Amino acid sequence: MNSDPIQDYILENKNNLRIAVAVSSAWSEAGGKLVFGFLDRLRSRLEAKLKGWEFDRWGCYLDDSDAGFDFWKPAWKAEYYVSLEVQGNGEDVTFGLGRDADKEHIKKSPRCAELLTAVRECYPSASDRKWWEAAVRMQSPAADWGKPEVLWQMHTDPKFLDDVAEQLLKVAEISERIVDRLAGMK
Repeated sequence: MNSDPIQDYILENKNNLRIAVAVSSAWSEAGGKLVFGFLDRLRSRLEAKLKGWEFDRWGCYLDDSDAGFDFWKPAWKAEYYVSLEVQGNGEDVTFGLGRDADKEHIKKSPRCAELLTAVRECYPSASDRKWWEAAVRMQSPAADWGKPEVLWQMHTDPKFLDDVAEQLLKVAEISERIVDRLAGMK
């Protein structure tokens, strides 16, 4: 059996075990504060630029395998939305323009090639999927948001927030005119 230094430390004595249990018990709440604090700062930044848009977040990617942050113009009725989605407890971060594939008229509608092409001009790796008109796997500021050093950047580095906000604002800017038209077509 392989030795793990962290496990060895925990099992070394009763006090180390107590420390481990205390850290484990506190992590979910502390991690939630970290993530939600970042999302609150992100929302404030976006609201300053996108007057009248609506915002929502769901899940906490440190606890849930799938979590996200979405925003949309009221006329889009949350059927189309700019999204930041984190899956795999932080390992896979995607942003772009989502679509509510549960809505019958959207399910029946083909994806918008014009929109995907427009997003690809800025983000060449963009692709479409069931729930996305245009999805981009995030590379900057980090591709994996589950790593401690990335979580610390998210918590302390304003450049992390700037980078994420800039990418989401760019998708909103690219998509707005096209989605206004799509939302009005139903």
